[in-house]
Amino acid sequence: MRAIIVLSVLALSACQSLPPQQCTATALIGNQETTVLIYGIKTEANQTKYYAGNPFGWKWVSKNNFTSSTCDK
Repeated sequence: MRAIIVLSVLALSACQSLPPQQCTATALIGNQETTVLIYGIKTEANQTKYYAGNPFGWKWVSKNNFTSSTCDK
């Protein structure tokens, strides 16, 4: 019984919450406009990158992959 409780606590502690959404952007994927939630913005080597959720798989993606955005930076 104690092992079940310990495993339950460990499993629940592994859950992560999403970072706060900063803005949204529109990407053209398969000739269809898709709204993507943006969770971070950074600039590297004079290139702006967005930390994009699905469908980009939670990766830093170049701003050039989007047709429009509501991001300030």
